[in-house]
Amino acid sequence: AVGGYAVELAANRGLRVVASAAAADEALVRGFGAEHFVPRGAHLGDAVRALVPGGVDGAIDAAVTGLAAVEAVRNGGAFVAVLGGPAVPPPVRGIRVANVWIRADAAQLDLLAALVDAGRLTPRVARTLPLSQAAEAHRLLEQGGLRGRLVLTP
Repeated sequence: AVGGYAVELAANRGLRVVASAAAADEALVRGFGAEHFVPRGAHLGDAVRALVPGGVDGAIDAAVTGLAAVEAVRNGGAFVAVLGGPAVPPPVRGIRVANVWIRADAAQLDLLAALVDAGRLTPRVARTLPLSQAAEAHRLLEQGGLRGRLVLTP
């Protein structure tokens, strides 16, 4: 979900987006605003550089691909790992590397809500369940394959 929102937010700002995901998700990702698509499993650096000679200016890694994503970044570009962990590569070729953890931020949440209200950011809800079905929600998450988030209502 984080990657999908990053694509949509970047496209809304007028950035040219190259996105990578499962091949079956190409239409979905392009619908978020990706100009170019690279299927997961391809050599990411080579595939991106074939589309953008020299590499992209920056990459957001929400899928913990690490070094594979850095290889797609031009010399002196920027790389942000969203989830951290061992996939955060060392800075190479003058690339600025940062690790950003998701945290509560009311002001940013207000900005995102305004984008949703304006129709510029698409909330993706896979299913809404009553709070009494929290165990079912966990089972659905464990199964995987959800396109969107589960919402529990009191």
